[in-house]
Amino acid sequence: MPSRSPLRRLSVALRLAEAYQPPDAPAVALTTTTSLSLFLINAKANFLKDVKEDEAKAADWIVVMGNEAGDLDTIASSIAYAWIQSEIYKKPAVPLLHIHRNDFVLRAENLHALKLAGLSPNQEELLTLDDLSQYQPFPARKFALVDHNCLADAFTHNNPQAHVVAIIDHHHDEGHHLDANPRVVTPCGSCASHIASLCPPEIPAELATLLLSAILIDTDGLVSGGKATSIDREAALILAPKTTFGNTIPPPSALSPIDHPNPDALSEVQSIKDLTSILAEKKADVSHLGGLDLLRRDYKEYSHKLLWATGQPTIKVGLSTVPTGLKSWATDGRLEKAAVEWMKRRGLTILGVLTSFRDAKKTLVGKNKKGKHKREMAWIILETSDLAKTSSDGLTASSLARRLWKGLEANAEIEVRRHKKFDMEKSEGLPKNSQARVYKQGNASATRKAIAPLVKEILEGNNVKPAEEAKKQEEPTPTSTTKT
Repeated sequence: MPSRSPLRRLSVALRLAEAYQPPDAPAVALTTTTSLSLFLINAKANFLKDVKEDEAKAADWIVVMGNEAGDLDTIASSIAYAWIQSEIYKKPAVPLLHIHRNDFVLRAENLHALKLAGLSPNQEELLTLDDLSQYQPFPARKFALVDHNCLADAFTHNNPQAHVVAIIDHHHDEGHHLDANPRVVTPCGSCASHIASLCPPEIPAELATLLLSAILIDTDGLVSGGKATSIDREAALILAPKTTFGNTIPPPSALSPIDHPNPDALSEVQSIKDLTSILAEKKADVSHLGGLDLLRRDYKEYSHKLLWATGQPTIKVGLSTVPTGLKSWATDGRLEKAAVEWMKRRGLTILGVLTSFRDAKKTLVGKNKKGKHKREMAWIILETSDLAKTSSDGLTASSLARRLWKGLEANAEIEVRRHKKFDMEKSEGLPKNSQARVYKQGNASATRKAIAPLVKEILEGNNVKPAEEAKKQEEPTPTSTTKT
């Protein structure tokens, strides 16, 4: 990681020093008179009023939307970017959470962070898909995408004027909406870090807390050698003194000498460690969720056009990330039952279940005492009616499986090998002609960010090299950055 300019570091140090108060001092009063909760209440109410009463006014609103996984990063980024557009640039903007209201219970870490940000226990301030389900086509035309960079078909269906006006993301660039302005698609640990760089000097303490919470949970508390990049560390340094607990953040000079700054100093602050620990514990506790809830809890969906197949059909692929091993919830046919139900509900041809967990039985000396980090993959391919129509041309679940298995097993980045203790290939819980395979993933650092573009490459047969792109994450280069 390149070293930061000493003058820039000194500037950050001075800002933190000015903001620092000892833990027993009263919090600094905000200069803004509009709380985050009040902004959200007004934005939601005014947008829904225009949708109901004035189509022309509704078309002027910018709907700021994260991805369908509904994680803390996507929620915080949506709320913050809508706040920026509304309060700074005076454009009508509202954050739309790409989830249903009953999905909130799936993520305890989100509920905790939203509570810290001053929102009500039932999150009534937030606009969800349920609030707009009665409107077809979608009643807005302008979209700002955060934490993803491709507008879902549901928002463009019978909506020819739908237009993406902005993209702020940290995932693999899918190459859509190239006229968006700004269009920032740059790898880093958390999309919230990009959003923080766009914030004005003064923001509500609750908003700073929400953004910092997203950064901490996505970078494991900014720990050295983890997912945090220089973008994340700079954003966290700026946000920390502005949070609701900013009076607990000492200036860098109290942590390390100004002339030899420690880029990881913030991760060593006790209040940062405490918040990271609480968020991580809540995120990891999914013991109350069944198989179907685990599949939909952290889920993303993709459409892939099979250029190599007759007629070039398009299929839907879902990727569910599950923070616990298959052994704890997926045995005795439970995965098959939940997967088939979810795939039929979503119209999927392929579902990938990506697990991430720590094996307490394999704790390495001097390493994380919580156990060795492991990942697994379970893949299911259904023989759908769309495939059946073209089966005479060779497109079947079996032919798709051969292509997918070959591509996954040949990839040197993810290092998969067949799971000997979890075999679904002869499962009786899957429909006839379905295909399934389970792998252990050798490279536990390869997340869905790497898997999704790899699957795209395998299925579409293009020349993208996602594994190489993933390696660039520590030293990011913007694919496109334009003025806000």
